[in-house]
Amino acid sequence: MRSEPKSQNSSSMEKIPKTPTYQQRLKAAQERWVHLKPPWHPHLPGQEVAVPEAKNIAGDNMSPEENYGFEVKGFLIVRSVLNKSELMECNDLIDQGKMPLGLCANPILLRYIEQLCGLAYRLDKPLTMLEQLEINEFRPLKGGDEPRNPSRGYFHQGTSRFCQGVRAIWALADVPNQAGGLVLLPCSHTVNVPVPDCIRNGEDAYLESIGMSLQPVLQAGDLLLHASTIAHGLQPWIHKGNQQRLASCEFISVYARPSDFSSDAVTEGGRVKELPWMKQLNLEERVILGLSDTNKDLAPPLLSNGHRNRIGTKFQKRDKPYHPGIYEEKIADLEEVDPLEFFYWELTGFLVVRKVMDPDWLAESNDIINANQNRIDYEGAAQHQIDGSSKMRGTGRPSLSITDLSDEERKPFQRMLAHPALVHRLNWMLGGHFRTEGLGSIIATRRGGGGQILHGNGAPIYPNINWWPYLYRNGRCHTGQVNVAWQLHDVTQEEGGFVVVPGSHHARFPLPSNDSGDPAGHKGLVHPLMQAGDLLFFMGGATTHGAWSWNSDVDRRCVLNAYWSKDIARLSWVNKTNATNNV
Repeated sequence: MRSEPKSQNSSSMEKIPKTPTYQQRLKAAQERWVHLKPPWHPHLPGQEVAVPEAKNIAGDNMSPEENYGFEVKGFLIVRSVLNKSELMECNDLIDQGKMPLGLCANPILLRYIEQLCGLAYRLDKPLTMLEQLEINEFRPLKGGDEPRNPSRGYFHQGTSRFCQGVRAIWALADVPNQAGGLVLLPCSHTVNVPVPDCIRNGEDAYLESIGMSLQPVLQAGDLLLHASTIAHGLQPWIHKGNQQRLASCEFISVYARPSDFSSDAVTEGGRVKELPWMKQLNLEERVILGLSDTNKDLAPPLLSNGHRNRIGTKFQKRDKPYHPGIYEEKIADLEEVDPLEFFYWELTGFLVVRKVMDPDWLAESNDIINANQNRIDYEGAAQHQIDGSSKMRGTGRPSLSITDLSDEERKPFQRMLAHPALVHRLNWMLGGHFRTEGLGSIIATRRGGGGQILHGNGAPIYPNINWWPYLYRNGRCHTGQVNVAWQLHDVTQEEGGFVVVPGSHHARFPLPSNDSGDPAGHKGLVHPLMQAGDLLFFMGGATTHGAWSWNSDVDRRCVLNAYWSKDIARLSWVNKTNATNNV
């Protein structure tokens, strides 16, 4: 996939031209999602004749050869993207101490980024020149896909392929063989074990001896694209013919946390806007809401032994983020991951923790809801009808936002925000530094209230909608969102309410139908029985879940909130109508 570059005017490279926002790109695409759908396969049964190259019949899509190469190697080289006049302009700007920023919006580059990141991409790191190292200098390899960083990870499942982060390297001068400069470790973007230190530090000779330590050979005008997670580094520039001139910029999905934390905030300056109700929060609760984050980094993770929390300053490491797993050595004062709970989570995609709330806490919470019944819009919910099978039909779901309560009334619900039993488990479910954006809402469904369609599943994964798949690796689990529901009333077999499809987070078939009554009876739907005071965890995107209509004179009551991995961009940023940077 490529088109011949067109000559641009003399000032085209000095500034980034205005390009469509990702919302405009998505609207233009309408129902057409960018997935990897190879139009041709070279090894069909009975076809043993050598075929020199798979032909691209998909127009602007990447060719099968390019798709396959990026999949296995983690990078690809597009030759002669820049013409002579564009190269001259870029180099003239650099000689004047300026940057050819227009390279970030090169149309050929952006067509590849759409294919790799999905239509909803953004510029994460602006154009900079790679450092030219002297003979005695060395920069060790960084990257590799273990420990897993979903915020920049490479995903390929079924017909969906997308790369959360893609780095573009522009060759503005020739890079001959053994010239030095950029070095890559092919295939490391999908490696399941950490890159050993001896390889990072250049002390291992084996990989180089078999051709696996690669200094790309480039000609001026070439474009190299590599997955952000591929192991890469810099070697001394030893070529005498010309100076090193490699320019780099990086793109990410808008659903991934940006490198500049200040651009990921609800307001300017890298922080959540402080609302009046937040004045009552303690330090732990402020951490969970992102109020303690800075423009440059996340606040230290909140640690828990299941009974009390503490701020873990020594666990704040960008290269090795805090993410406990079942094979971790026990850390003093911290409760180990319960292997049974971990197994339940891995097996089913949800977890019920019994009796987290004591009777006094329960009574206080219910009393406050009883006193605010007039603020719950039952009449409005009754105007909305939910269709479906008999187990699903009914009126809409009434709720009450906790932030609508008075300061005093919020207190028992505020305790839920960063409760030690919750923090301890979310640290291994989502990884440290997880966040939420509020106190959640109270679900208060009366008899006759309808259910909810089934939603969420392990497949398909969409680069343009979300990236919440579940992944287990090396004793750790990864997903993007976990929902929690604090049960304020009992849930027995007769009442209805929450239903779930156990194991659906592992599904590689898409959800065939979404009626939570499951008329066909093939999905293996489960209706977990819970008691008042129990705490329910379930994967918000990866596990298929919904609800049945409510059939009891006692209201369905729970407090529902959602928590996100540190690797996900704030939803309020993603949903903004105007992105700061259109590219």
